[in-house]
Amino acid sequence: MCDGDRVRCYFVIQKGNRVKKLIAAVVILASTAACRSAPGPVYTPAPAPATNATGAPDAANAVRGFLAAAKAQDLQAMSMYFGNEEGPARDVLPRDELEKREIIMAGCLQHDRFDIIGDAPGTGGARVLAVQLVKPGRSASVNFETVMSPRDRRWYIKSFDLPKLMQEYCARR
Repeated sequence: MCDGDRVRCYFVIQKGNRVKKLIAAVVILASTAACRSAPGPVYTPAPAPATNATGAPDAANAVRGFLAAAKAQDLQAMSMYFGNEEGPARDVLPRDELEKREIIMAGCLQHDRFDIIGDAPGTGGARVLAVQLVKPGRSASVNFETVMSPRDRRWYIKSFDLPKLMQEYCARR
């Protein structure tokens, strides 16, 4: 028997022999399953990004991915986020030239932590994110210009002020 308002199921067992009790138990289990008002929510994990996808879905994630790759000294991962409106730089620049640039950038972008402290519109639909980089004894703020490629609708790091970082943050003191 089911109480429809509360979606509570119950079955009255009267005293009797064991077979009746066994049958009653089976009926209770079956009726409990039948009394559910609706299935619970089904949670499915978000699809994992394709391993060959470049760029990021938004400007902030492009900066996060680029800085995480730089911290790990992962040149291949850095090349996924570094580019312009045409897409990733790895599709345009010769590999040896790109790797040389990334080695310099990765060396200078080493950090213990970073904070995105600002986000503003740039020219032509770009976003400029101000980032505070921190490592022992030093910190520096630098602007990252990010752009979206109309081809794949992904965001890339177009530029950041590397000379400023090299002077204020990277130089050994």
